[in-house]
Amino acid sequence: MLIEHRSSQWIHRFARTYGFPLLTAAAIAAPAAAETCLSPYIKVLRQPEKVLYLWSLPAEAGKGRDALLVIDTNIASSTYGRVIRRVEVGSAGNEAHHMGYTDDRRRIWAASLNSNRFFIFDVSDPMQPKLARTLDDVVKTTGMTGPHTPYAIPGRMLVSMASGKDGTGPGGLAEFTDDGEFVASYPTPDHTYEQVIKPEFNKMLTSSWMSQKMFMTPMSKWDPSDFSDTIQVWDFKARKITQQLKGDKVMLAVRWALKPGANYGFSISNGGNSIWRFQMQPDGQFTLTKAADLPGCAPGDLRQSPDDKFVYVSCIAGAQIQAWDISDPEHIKLHDTIQGVVQPNMMHVTYDGKRLYFTNSTLTSVDFSRRYQLTLIQIGPDGRMKQDPNFGIDFSKLAGGGIRPHDMLLN
Repeated sequence: MLIEHRSSQWIHRFARTYGFPLLTAAAIAAPAAAETCLSPYIKVLRQPEKVLYLWSLPAEAGKGRDALLVIDTNIASSTYGRVIRRVEVGSAGNEAHHMGYTDDRRRIWAASLNSNRFFIFDVSDPMQPKLARTLDDVVKTTGMTGPHTPYAIPGRMLVSMASGKDGTGPGGLAEFTDDGEFVASYPTPDHTYEQVIKPEFNKMLTSSWMSQKMFMTPMSKWDPSDFSDTIQVWDFKARKITQQLKGDKVMLAVRWALKPGANYGFSISNGGNSIWRFQMQPDGQFTLTKAADLPGCAPGDLRQSPDDKFVYVSCIAGAQIQAWDISDPEHIKLHDTIQGVVQPNMMHVTYDGKRLYFTNSTLTSVDFSRRYQLTLIQIGPDGRMKQDPNFGIDFSKLAGGGIRPHDMLLN
């Protein structure tokens, strides 16, 4: 169980001041949304998850390789809550980070922040994933570095890229076919973090954080002047930026409200310790407004319930998972908190909104605790959260060496 919070004075001082992160001309029509926070174009999982995929890197440099872990989440299974498979990628030092399904849910694209590689896994047999392809020429083909979030659109993948080809300067989006053929690059004026699409409005939003050179530098040496503070509004079909919204430093996760016709959503500012609400106006222009302050939190991830009643915030420095009631989007309020968790970061909410998984490695340049774990929170019908004592993995005890767990997908 994650019951301890240990951090040095400098990390709290930095977090209080700046925070820290984790931190296609295709058809416009989309199916019903998949699990919360996934692309609306992804095939929907309408049953309890049986497996969790975890994109991971070695806990210590030089001791192991980056790998996709397969974890049994079938409560009726004899291996429930255990790592049952490990698919290594043949290299380390990639800085395994975010990943995403293709629209047909048959492949997973896993991005590496440091090496600028993409690893494409075949998960057509969910329990037996295989490494199908490695893309090593991403910088040459896209002209950008620091790949962050792979995001599915029909027959294609859009990947956010933090920086220019030398690891500094603005990044953008790169578009590929599902099997890895490069299509096009779309520059942005800032260090792109992730992208979200609302197909019914033909709108895409991209958030921004910092350059590859900066996030791969030890956090104590970060220069806040490198931090981005904007959200871009796009004409999705045209792949063109139509508006720029100014928030606070290091705007990370962006989440559209899920119900049809909802013209609003939320984002978090890691550097500003805050939640922000964006909203599309009748004329198609967007506003961006601070919705709540999160003192000392350094938010790393933002997830949502499938009924648009709650958002969940991981506080990396604040040692908390927070649930916010967003039933009234203009007046959100703190609903529940899980205390005493160690540097929580990435989260994943199930299709039915009843379970929330979270990991606790952010970046090798940021992690201040070596107690790397995967934890499950049960969410009641009233939105109250409770840590599940029957599920949890201590990654320091894995055979073959400890690992840092980051992003997750369910199947």
